[in-house]
Amino acid sequence: MRKILFFVTLIVLSLVAAACPARAQGLLPNSFGGWSASGATQRLTAGAIEQSAGADASVFQEYGTEGAAQRSYAKGAKTASVTLYHLADPSAAYGLYTFLRSDALAPADIASFASASQNRALIVVGNLLIEVTAPRARPSDADLKNLAQYLAPQADTTPFPTIAQYLPAQNLVDGSEHYFVGPQALARVLPMGTDDWAGFAFSAEALTARYRLAEKQDAVLLLVSYPTQQIAAKEFDGMMRRFPIDPPGGAPAGQSVLYGKRISSMVALVVGAPGQDAANALLDQIRSDDQVTWNEPKQTYTDPSIGKMVVEAITGSGVIMLLAIVVGIGFGGLRVVVKYFLPGKVFDRENQIEILQLGIASKPIRAKDLY
Repeated sequence: MRKILFFVTLIVLSLVAAACPARAQGLLPNSFGGWSASGATQRLTAGAIEQSAGADASVFQEYGTEGAAQRSYAKGAKTASVTLYHLADPSAAYGLYTFLRSDALAPADIASFASASQNRALIVVGNLLIEVTAPRARPSDADLKNLAQYLAPQADTTPFPTIAQYLPAQNLVDGSEHYFVGPQALARVLPMGTDDWAGFAFSAEALTARYRLAEKQDAVLLLVSYPTQQIAAKEFDGMMRRFPIDPPGGAPAGQSVLYGKRISSMVALVVGAPGQDAANALLDQIRSDDQVTWNEPKQTYTDPSIGKMVVEAITGSGVIMLLAIVVGIGFGGLRVVVKYFLPGKVFDRENQIEILQLGIASKPIRAKDLY
């Protein structure tokens, strides 16, 4: 019996371990947009993805890559390979998309987030990231849109991160945004340390983008969003102690000057700005829509006038007197009714009552005196 339970437990654990990659495997269709599968689906576990990623293995792990599947497709003499990454949520898929995207890819009208070149394409569909590669010509945008529409009903519909809406539009280099949920990916784009100096442990999210602030000179804007203003203030104080942010007299030798400020629950840093004026002009364009409201019920109380107090006192006294009269009449009426219908059984029972007296009064107390 124990051996049977052991093998059943082992089988269940194996199925659970393979659940996430199997989901990605089952999502790839047999055909899309005139392209037909030319081979079986190859399943990739999270470990296999990290092994093939090499130096970027920690980044794939940081974004929460749960598994992937690869499949080859053909359309006539043209061939293409499709890799489908299954990530924890749409934010992670968008982050890995920005990490894998290069300057050679241009925005494409395929899905909410998509970029493509002649032989490569990256597409985000919910928590799924599709990477398409081809030796010559990749599938057309219409064909890839057909693939994205096929996968959409099976993807996570959680909203994408909204931090990009705070990026200033002026002088922004298109396609330069990178979204981060941990320090490893951030260090690849902004080499300021591999430790968690930005505060991702406090559920922070970050976004970088390049800006053309001077001729042939770009600066990087880093936005870090925190759950509360208090966390943002604490983390910004730590950054100011660690980095030369707006230092008087310039930065120490070998270090570049950083410019930054806290905007509500966000921290903004500018790296590589040609001067303080250019950096401040960029920082001043950042606007936060955080609003603090006081929604506790409001109560107002004022003392009544002396006339109202007198009237209410008289009214209250009258009510008490009326209540006393009603109770008295009620008790007396009850006594009369009981004596009428039950004579000598409830009241007037002087022969059944014995009174102990101290004899200090001249007149003795009789039982009927109590009634």
